[in-house]
Amino acid sequence: MELMQNINFVVLGFLVWLFIAPRRNSSRYGELFLAYMTTLLCSLVGSTEIIMVKPVAFFFTIGGVLAFFYVVVRKTVTIAIRK
Repeated sequence: MELMQNINFVVLGFLVWLFIAPRRNSSRYGELFLAYMTTLLCSLVGSTEIIMVKPVAFFFTIGGVLAFFYVVVRKTVTIAIRK
């Protein structure tokens, strides 16, 4: 179960989770971000249960975690620049 063999699933997971991430200019950004974060957490917990049977799901979710960190950093930089 090497990372290099499954890097394409990590990239695909990153792109999919980034696509479903809430948009910055949304009026309900807080609610949508909470739903996004909860869904990602449930997906990560669920994929760790099946890591030995289907490692693709785990690596897909790892891409989602990277997308989550990207969304958080993007929002933090926006807040810091506006102040």
